[in-house]
Amino acid sequence: MSARRVCGCVVVVSTAVLLSACETDGCGDSTCPFAEPTHQAVVDGLVLDRNDQPLEGIYTKVLYAGETRSGVGTQTNRSGRFTATAHTDLGTQPDTASAWVVATQANLPPAAVVSDSVKVLLHFTLRTEAPLKVGVTIHLPVGP
Repeated sequence: MSARRVCGCVVVVSTAVLLSACETDGCGDSTCPFAEPTHQAVVDGLVLDRNDQPLEGIYTKVLYAGETRSGVGTQTNRSGRFTATAHTDLGTQPDTASAWVVATQANLPPAAVVSDSVKVLLHFTLRTEAPLKVGVTIHLPVGP
């Protein structure tokens, strides 16, 4: 067995051991070394074309401005709507973060990729509380 294969086995075994620790103990509590993020922020959005018609299948994502937190993404439904929920660990204090909500329509060649974005302020709340939702509407310059 090569050194590369042995190394890969160690990673798989280590991950399996860590994941097997994510079980429920006799008291009903979860004993997982990977704690759930403490806070969440929700973006409810709508993507429309130049004639204010909803666009389905548009890729959307939330990118944090100047933050180390990772972004989240999803696609629009038949009514052009999407919901993206971002999670982070903040202890017990609510927090805010500037972010860009980006909508992208990837067209088949030779057409170009069409994208637009809006800047928002996300409001993180404890996951045990109702989230404060930020609403956005993005217009893409596409359509008849």
